[in-house]
Amino acid sequence: MDPKSLGDRADAAAHAFGSAMEKLVGVVPGATGRRGPQGTLLALTRSHIPALNVVMSTAREPDAGECADLAAVAAEEAGRHGFPWSIRLRGGPDDAIVRKAGEYGLTGKSEQPFMVMPLTGGSVLPPEGERVRVRALSGAEYNEFAEVLAAGFGAPPVIISGLYTPAVLDAQGITAYVAEADGVAVAAGLGVVVEGHLGVINVATTPQHRGKGHARVVVEKILMDGRASGAHTAYLHATDEAVGLFESLGFRTAETWTSLIGS
Repeated sequence: MDPKSLGDRADAAAHAFGSAMEKLVGVVPGATGRRGPQGTLLALTRSHIPALNVVMSTAREPDAGECADLAAVAAEEAGRHGFPWSIRLRGGPDDAIVRKAGEYGLTGKSEQPFMVMPLTGGSVLPPEGERVRVRALSGAEYNEFAEVLAAGFGAPPVIISGLYTPAVLDAQGITAYVAEADGVAVAAGLGVVVEGHLGVINVATTPQHRGKGHARVVVEKILMDGRASGAHTAYLHATDEAVGLFESLGFRTAETWTSLIGS
């Protein structure tokens, strides 16, 4: 993709990511959220995952005043219910937002590549002879999804199952996947389709099964199903370690997002 095309796709994908967060808030039990007049999103799932309790702007130039107003709401709710939260922005925050975040103890900072790709052409198939099956899960299988994802991220399963409930996994446009090798669950991931965009989310492999290409097979299945559902673009936030994997699948880094979190 040329720089202009990449930038245009990033703008549209960033907006779709905000809409996906709104969708999640709409189906997670007990979650709340709203948008400010300038489009800044407040999304509070009450999970123990800071990125899922967030004040987020998908604008290239976030409105610092609106971020501050919604940060006050997030801080009050987080203090009342005891969950961590964050501020998430495209690019780097300005001094006003950094100061406001610091007032609430959000003095840590992390950055993630935001990657996009057009969903054209066919899917890359798993290597011949690889005994891996990737299947979509129903809401009734939410505990299985939680166990695999929690093992992959090193988190208690209750954190995952409390977020990805049966209602969430059965919601239109949200699909959970698990990969099984010789009947053993080895990896998992989530696909979210909103506004013609596919978000590839929370892909993880259990520690004892890493380095065998299982995450790649999960992502390929998510991309294949997203394409079949009518999505024209895929996006994701990657770790630095996973950028190479996603580039090999056709993703390109469009920009960097910054999260301000409790240190």
